[in-house]
Amino acid sequence: MSTCARYTQRVLPDNLLIRKLQDSANAYAQYADKDILIIYSENKNVPFLSYEFYAGKENFQHLAGVKSPKGAVWFFNKCLDLDNPIERCDIVPKADIKTTSSKISVLPEAVDLTKAKAYKIGENDLKAMHCDFDMAIGNINHVIGIDKRNHHLPIPITVMNKSIYEFSSHCFKIFLIMTKEKKSAKYTDIYYEITPNIIQKANLNIFNIQT
Repeated sequence: MSTCARYTQRVLPDNLLIRKLQDSANAYAQYADKDILIIYSENKNVPFLSYEFYAGKENFQHLAGVKSPKGAVWFFNKCLDLDNPIERCDIVPKADIKTTSSKISVLPEAVDLTKAKAYKIGENDLKAMHCDFDMAIGNINHVIGIDKRNHHLPIPITVMNKSIYEFSSHCFKIFLIMTKEKKSAKYTDIYYEITPNIIQKANLNIFNIQT
């Protein structure tokens, strides 16, 4: 039996909060602690653009709206632990449980970049709700905000159950996502491609890619 105290204030039921955090951590773990390259454009007949960011394990709890007293990396690893799974008392809201529940409700889909075909990317030029981030990735249901902080690349800092069109006036289609270790010089691992062999088909060798 859990030693955690029973919580009475909640939006999502406890079991659903936990399940969504576990699903989110499993999706995020596929690229955690790696540099990520996104190649995007309006369509394949116009010039392609690129954007890089870094997704650290320590960034995961912020996306969930959590501030764990045991540390950000501990919280992420706890969400992955099947032998000693996360409990409701481990989910400590950064602001309030309503906000945290709202974030966690869309977190599994928001961090699953394998579904990039359904996502767009765009600059946060509308500055909706005074949200302080540079780039947005998402769709009409959720958005990840990415911003420059004290890292070698921008990092994901927030997830919201808001439409990307509330933040970006011009959204682009994602054609390719690649990852690499921080110490690697070039991107080598294809994480997502909108169509097989897109690197060759769209002549994407101009980017920092090793083929």
